[in-house]
Amino acid sequence: MFRTRGRLNPKRFTRALSDRVRGTAFDRTLRDAVRSGRHRFVFGWNRGLGDIALGLVPLFLRIRKADPRARIEVVTREDLAQPFELAGVDAIHVVASLARGQPVDLSSIAGPDAVAFADPDPTRWLEGRRRERPPRLSWRPQWNALADLVADDRNVVTVGAHVASETAQYYGYVKDWPAERFAALLSRFPENVRFVLFGNEARATFTQPNVVDLRGRTSFLELLSVLRNRCRILVAPDSGVLTAAYYLDETFPLDVISLWSDPRQGVRKQGCDSPNALLRHVAIDGAREDVRNIAVDTVALALERAIAAARPDLPAHAAAH
Repeated sequence: MFRTRGRLNPKRFTRALSDRVRGTAFDRTLRDAVRSGRHRFVFGWNRGLGDIALGLVPLFLRIRKADPRARIEVVTREDLAQPFELAGVDAIHVVASLARGQPVDLSSIAGPDAVAFADPDPTRWLEGRRRERPPRLSWRPQWNALADLVADDRNVVTVGAHVASETAQYYGYVKDWPAERFAALLSRFPENVRFVLFGNEARATFTQPNVVDLRGRTSFLELLSVLRNRCRILVAPDSGVLTAAYYLDETFPLDVISLWSDPRQGVRKQGCDSPNALLRHVAIDGAREDVRNIAVDTVALALERAIAAARPDLPAHAAAH
């Protein structure tokens, strides 16, 4: 039942009932397009990275199922162009200097014959249907060479660490584990555990000798390639990096330790297994739905267990504190 702070939400209930009886706006538009023989679909997207996989890819898959001749195009900002290369679209149009959240004008690209979704609403359109089309992000073999940014050292176990989601301003709750907790975590492990830091900006300083800081130094594809080809473990908050790693349609061993304030979001809300059969996921929830309440000891223990399972040949115990 749809409730707000314990009370029935009539508006959401009426909306959900209408969507169930008549179909969502997406359902109706897709049916009309198939009946009329319109095969070109143009989406505007200027929101988060994670929702490309969580929200748009399932919609793209539904279009492909309904219309095998479909051509799917997206209009987006520059930093999302590479993520969309994994999303199974036919064309990507970048709007220069487009800031996140600004409206996307499709008029000059879509034209009168295209089916245009200027402001897609996957949260509503996928209500109760998120498991029908599990997300998959396609990987191209030529991208593996991008991992050469980090040396392939078999004498260490490499842990990717996304130390900040960098999208806190768009949410009404804390998403990031504090930087000082990450620093304490990194300090507990010996030098045969190598930490590779991911992110757009190096906001906090990490001086540990076993750290390779790639924040602000990689493209999205370089980041994913390092994660795909060098990292055995990923520690991350609920973020676009976590979502991309989880839904990457490749088979490679990866242990994911995720840190949460709200367990009803992201990959956990989606409720779909990773397409990577070798991915193992341990989710850690902050007490009272606050990621800041996760202790360093808790994450260190989870990481120590992941290292032991992944590399039993490489003793790497966390120092006691």
